[in-house]
This record gives sequence, C-alpha cells and structure tokens, in this order.
Amino acid sequence: MTAPARDLIALGRGEAAGRTQTASRGASGGHLPTMQVVVPAHQASGEIDYCLAALLRAGFAREEIVVVDDGSTDLTGIRARDWGIRVIQHERPQGPARARNAGVAATRAEIVVFVDSDVQVHPGVRERIGAFFRDHPGHVGLFGSYDDDPPGPAVSRYRNLLHHYVHQTSSPEASTFWTGFGAVRRAEFLAVGGLDPAWAIEDVELGLRLTAEGQRIRLDRDLLCKHLKRWSLRSMFMTDWKVRAVPWARLLGEGRAGIGDLNLSTRHRASGALVVLILQGLLMGLLNPLLLSFAAMFFLAFVAINAEFLRFLLARGGPVFAFRSVLYHIVHYAAADLGYLQVRLGEALLAKRPRLPAAEAPRTDDPREAAARDRRRLASA
Repeated sequence: MTAPARDLIALGRGEAAGRTQTASRGASGGHLPTMQVVVPAHQASGEIDYCLAALLRAGFAREEIVVVDDGSTDLTGIRARDWGIRVIQHERPQGPARARNAGVAATRAEIVVFVDSDVQVHPGVRERIGAFFRDHPGHVGLFGSYDDDPPGPAVSRYRNLLHHYVHQTSSPEASTFWTGFGAVRRAEFLAVGGLDPAWAIEDVELGLRLTAEGQRIRLDRDLLCKHLKRWSLRSMFMTDWKVRAVPWARLLGEGRAGIGDLNLSTRHRASGALVVLILQGLLMGLLNPLLLSFAAMFFLAFVAINAEFLRFLLARGGPVFAFRSVLYHIVHYAAADLGYLQVRLGEALLAKRPRLPAAEAPRTDDPREAAARDRRRLASA
C-alpha cells in the first residue's frame, strides 16, 4: 500500500468514530454540516475562472475551496490564486485520483464536494448538498448531473446531453459515484483509502467499493452543473473506448458491476449489440449489396430502442441535431464494443497461458492487484 493511501485510511479511522454523533445531530434538523470543495485542475486556465465564479455564486466561501494544480504548465494555478483560493501545487501531473486525494487530505470539513475544473455548478447547490447530508445521515455520498443546455458544437452537445440523460433516467439509489460533481462524507472516504489511481474511472470504482460495504449513495437529478468541455468526434471515441469502456468491462469481469449500473442497463447492452450487427451488415454489403438490407434493419432497430433518447435530443436541438446524433450514438457504442472486446480477448489469451506452480509464480506489478493485497493485509491485521 502506498504511503498516501495509508495516511488516508489512518485519517479516516480517526474521524469515522465521530461521525455518528454528527449524523444524529443532522437527523434532528440541526446545523448544516461543514463543507469544502476540491477542484482538481490540469491545463485548465481557460475554464478555471468560470468554475470558481460559479462556486462562489452558489454560496461557497473562498476559504472552503481548494484547487489542486496537477502539474499544469499554463496559468491554472495563478488564476486560482487571483481569486484568493488556496492552491496545492503538484510539480508533475499525478492524475485526477491522486489530485483529489491530495485535496481531501488538505481539508477538515465533514463533507467534501468534488467539482471538475471545467464545470459550472448551478446556484443554490451548496444549500442543497448541506441539507441532504443533514437530513440523510444514512447516506455517505451524493452526486448530480450535467444540465440539459451544454455549450459548444454538435458533438459536445450530444456527448454532454447523453451524460445528462443517463443520470436523469437512472435510479436515485446509486451503486457508483461521480466526482465531476459529487459530495462524500470525508470520514468514510478516508476510511476506504480514497480514490484508487489504478482505475481510469476511479470515482465509479470508489462508489462500488463503498456500496459493497453497505454504504448508501444518492443520485440527485436536480443537483445540476454545466459542462464546458468541448468534444471532437475523435476525443469522444478515444475516451469512450479507453477511459470508459475498458475499465467498465474490467469491473464487469471482476463481478463488481452489474445490469442497472448507469451505463450498463439492458437498453445500453442491446444498443451495443445492435451496433455490432450494423457494422457486420455493412461489411457483408461490400460482398453483396443485397445484404445491406440487414444493416438497414438493425439500424432501424437501433433507432427504435433509443427512440426516447432521440426524442429528447430532438426537443433540445431540432431535427438536424437529432439526425446527426444518431451517427454520434453509433460511434459511442462502437467505442464501447471495442473496449469490451479488448478486455474479453485479453482475458481469453491470459487464460490460455500455461500456469506456473504457485511457488514459481512471478509477483505481479499490476497496481490493482497490489492494492487488493494491501487491503487483504489490512483486513487481517
């Protein structure tokens, strides 16, 4: 286990015992819990001003906000300091998980609110978050959703509206977490060792780890923020493939995520299968144009199964935007299919490798397996 992880767990053990008393006070309708915001930022000089201004408008005080400048070479840290915000400076990029963990270690509030540097929270969210944790002492986490009015070109609007739609149509009782705009009880976050940098979707993995221990997390559809990120078709495809689909497939392979977890509903899985069939139909059509009818049939089925989402896009952007979004949606699921296939093929090849006797098996350097060993040692200590 790394030294930072040990420090987080030690901090959490020292604070978790005092949380029961705080929760009982909150349940009676007393004071709002104390809160601090952690904003990880890397090369964010173009967005950080909008992010911080929105946090201040939402009621957060400057002293409640911590920006972790994760090795930026632009003016991110300087701009944050100009707002009178505390900045933790990383000399080299360490990744969002370590940046958030460092920010949490620098806080002392009961509730830590994570906000991405390219996000603008809506007014009133501070009061809403505080009231939730005051009134729901049995929940350790809360996260929200992007709003339905994102800026930018068509690809950006599609991708951010997809995120909005998934969160708006998912169960309020969540088994995952989201650090784009989410809040967690600091003691419980620290007690499980914080975010695991070995995962590209470290927030999802944290939520699964917390709920596996019986903790509860709420998805609040009215806890809204605006996402300022500008997507290209290529950046969307690469992110959905390598940063989303591959780790989600690994979680599925480990039996830690199941049907109903945000992007893993039956509709999402059926859409992924239909995209595979569409692509197969197009390839067969190269050999025999008459076989293109199969691709057309599967395309219509894809449109039908996503009709509700496409109607939502039609209402938000009109018919041209909705039509283009059908193509973007196919690209999105093609990336998901590729990631799933990559992981399954990797598992199949690994299973065919000859196994060494246990005494001769080499020690793995996989950080996820190393973290699992550390947790087993901790549990048996």
